[in-house]
Amino acid sequence: MATIQTLGVASCLGGPMRLCGYAAEMLHDEFDRQRPGQQRLQLQWHMVHPEDHGTKEEKLSRLNQSISRFTQNWTEQKQTFLVIGGDHSCALGTWGGVINGLQQPDKLGLIWLDAHMDAHTFATSHSGNIHGMPVAALLGKADKKLAAMYPGQGFIKPENFIMIGIRSYEVEEYQLLKQAAVEIVFADRINGLSQALIKAIDKLSRSCEVIGISLDLDFIDPDDAPGVETPAQGGIKAEELLAALSVINRHPLICGLEISEFNPENDFENKTVRLMKEIVETFYGENS
Repeated sequence: MATIQTLGVASCLGGPMRLCGYAAEMLHDEFDRQRPGQQRLQLQWHMVHPEDHGTKEEKLSRLNQSISRFTQNWTEQKQTFLVIGGDHSCALGTWGGVINGLQQPDKLGLIWLDAHMDAHTFATSHSGNIHGMPVAALLGKADKKLAAMYPGQGFIKPENFIMIGIRSYEVEEYQLLKQAAVEIVFADRINGLSQALIKAIDKLSRSCEVIGISLDLDFIDPDDAPGVETPAQGGIKAEELLAALSVINRHPLICGLEISEFNPENDFENKTVRLMKEIVETFYGENS
């Protein structure tokens, strides 16, 4: 049975809600409820929490440093990992750590599955919420305040960054991504998610040493995943996402999967937390 190093980020500091920090704990409990004979993989859990003192920005800076130490170590050891946020600002630590762990830091490719672009800076953000800014930092486009929260020693090349599923965004972040020439596959242009994912991996495999996937749960149709922080109408059906992830199950170039933005307060009949478990099992479990 496969064992996956798993990091739970018990923080909501980057977003407007206060309960998304329970995602890892609730997913842990969901896995614990299954009988031993049902297990397709084993999660080796680690947890990080924000400190109590300092400003929100200082807390996030230290939290992302902690996250990055885990993913840097796993990258150096060539161990596949899973990160369960928290809000999507955890991506600063997750992928900054991977960059720090690579011998060639510019050889990380990232596939960003999200309804939103998350490419604001403090200068352009309408809300000031940091979960809407990680992409700008990962691309090296942060302002000074945002850059102080990013633990990476390098950045992702724009040509190695692919966004899929976008359907809600502001003009300022679109302009940043357009100027950087980041590839964006809008939700209404997806003609089969499996094909879109395979195409993205094929493209990145030509220039990247490893590939990561960052999944914001609002990528999924809110009818199937109601328990998210900032739902957007439309999106990919859960069945289509699971089918696509099964196609790239345990792909040799994929170093890690990050899942973020679960909000239990909105999770009707625990649909989203159960779907999270299915996503992890489909992506990393041994095929029966």
